[in-house]
Amino acid sequence: MNKSVFRARRSGPAPFAWAALTVGAIVLAGCTIPAPGGGGGFGGPSAVSRAGPLDGNWSDSSGVATASLLNGRFVSVANDTGNRVAEGTYTYTSRESIALDYFSLLRETRIRANCVLAGSTTLNCTNDSGQQFQLIRRSGVG
Repeated sequence: MNKSVFRARRSGPAPFAWAALTVGAIVLAGCTIPAPGGGGGFGGPSAVSRAGPLDGNWSDSSGVATASLLNGRFVSVANDTGNRVAEGTYTYTSRESIALDYFSLLRETRIRANCVLAGSTTLNCTNDSGQQFQLIRRSGVG
């Protein structure tokens, strides 16, 4: 009987330890570091999003498409048809820079890019394959 009592006691703390680890992991997973203006933190936009300094409408430098940055969501539409050409997310990496992660509906590929504010109306971006592009803030926005 002593052995069965010993086994019961020995196995007793393990479920509590796993429960504590699980609760700890859930708490840590819920932690985010807010970006400037509340644009999100690591892992995406925060639950209570506020407009950040780069939120708004931006056009590509060729004028073919307009990109909307709002509360961690990125959507780009063709100016001639109004059709969606890309969609994804962005996170602030600093007050004046963002990391884009989106899916090109035209190329059917996932693209990541880093963009940095250059002046008050231009975002200079470089995608994960090294291609550079610019987004120009639309007038009357932001």
